[in-house]
Amino acid sequence: MGLLNWLVVGSAPLMPKFIIGRVASVYVAGDKLEDGLELAKKLNSKGFTATLDLLGEEVNNRKETNKIRQAYCDLLDGIANYGIDCNISLKLTALGLRIDESLCWDNLSVVLDKAREYNNFVRMDMEDSTITEATIKMCKKGKNYYFNCGTVLQAYMRRTSEDIDNLKTHNANIRLCKGAYKESPELAYQDYQEVRNNYMKNAEKIMDNGIFIGLATHDEWLINELEKLINKKQYKKANYEFQALSGVPIDKILDRLINSGHNVRYYIPYGPEWYAYSMRRMKENPDIWKDTLKAFFFRSKHRN
Repeated sequence: MGLLNWLVVGSAPLMPKFIIGRVASVYVAGDKLEDGLELAKKLNSKGFTATLDLLGEEVNNRKETNKIRQAYCDLLDGIANYGIDCNISLKLTALGLRIDESLCWDNLSVVLDKAREYNNFVRMDMEDSTITEATIKMCKKGKNYYFNCGTVLQAYMRRTSEDIDNLKTHNANIRLCKGAYKESPELAYQDYQEVRNNYMKNAEKIMDNGIFIGLATHDEWLINELEKLINKKQYKKANYEFQALSGVPIDKILDRLINSGHNVRYYIPYGPEWYAYSMRRMKENPDIWKDTLKAFFFRSKHRN
């Protein structure tokens, strides 16, 4: 960790909570479910679809997983009641994956049953490398139970190409991102361009297998290269979409994608756990503060 990163991460817990809150507000819709639903509705009106993500992960208490399971079900009800074009993303660790896989499945199956009521989609987020295998296993089990679900693969992981092979037999819906967790060089590419190159290689592999792909990136170089790849393969619009975190100031790029006929989905975090989430993410990946600072001073106008 560089000296500046060390100073930022070390001093963050000493900062007043309201300052962390001002920074977090760049990305987080608010504390309440209604905050997330209203932002998704606003983004729908501007031509974007949405994914809502209830902040919170790494639950170590069985009773707490029940509360989070209900919160995900309430989220699905809220989306239906608002009549918005929006799906959900969830953390399997919030449903008890680190406690007991059977507990996690019991909770996940309830959420999938609720999603089935509305024919809505459920994305199982990928977390750090210690639970990659368990996440993929849960996704495959979920796919057999309810077709309208999928997971996330991280382009910086060396294993991602094999994971695509593992998932393609289940007609998985894959969100491909670069990856945000700090991982060792043995497990993950560290060089910026290597990660980009691996992203492109895996995106092409997913397309070659006819799998739906969520192209989650804010990297303009990658977006341009992905557009070329889509045109080259004449990949059907129904089989892909671009995705971006709400609050990242790349409005012009996303507007251009919309105007060019691509589907674009905004990922919207919300919930009362924004402080713990922000502190944990900064600790996991000290480089993240640089992007956050940029977004703070050059705010996305799509949220206005």
